Amino acid sequence: MGIAAVESVRLIHVRAANMTAEGCPVKSAEEKSMPTATVALIPDTNRFRVVFGHVVHGQRETKGTEVQVDATFELVYSYPPDTQPVPTPEELQAFADTNSLMNCWPYWRELVQSMVARMNLPPITVPLLRFVPPPAVKKTEEASTPGG
Repeated sequence: MGIAAVESVRLIHVRAANMTAEGCPVKSAEEKSMPTATVALIPDTNRFRVVFGHVVHGQRETKGTEVQVDATFELVYSYPPDTQPVPTPEELQAFADTNSLMNCWPYWRELVQSMVARMNLPPITVPLLRFVPPPAVKKTEEASTPGG
């Protein structure tokens, strides 16, 4: 999927809350170590969309405050119309889990920092996204042993 080009990135949901503010109506959302990304082909086109969602919680020790920011972005990609075969759902999901996360992460970082600053709290700086390759899987050799 190295031939995919991002067409648009748009914010489709955002919620930021000072969770310790009196009367805060927001329920705590589960924070995960990595964002979620789901993908779907856009029918009858050479395009697909990725929906990227994430939640972050942060403690502001100086003010004894907990903040939560959760958001969802939609990324739309296209690939050349003459691409054959059409990418499989597994290939698209692998693309979403890697490339789309890398493409969307700067938008996520800026959103968190901006939303927390708008609450008049010290900003949360979301770290850069770094992919750590999984450990290499050792292949077992099926060698016959003499006398075995």
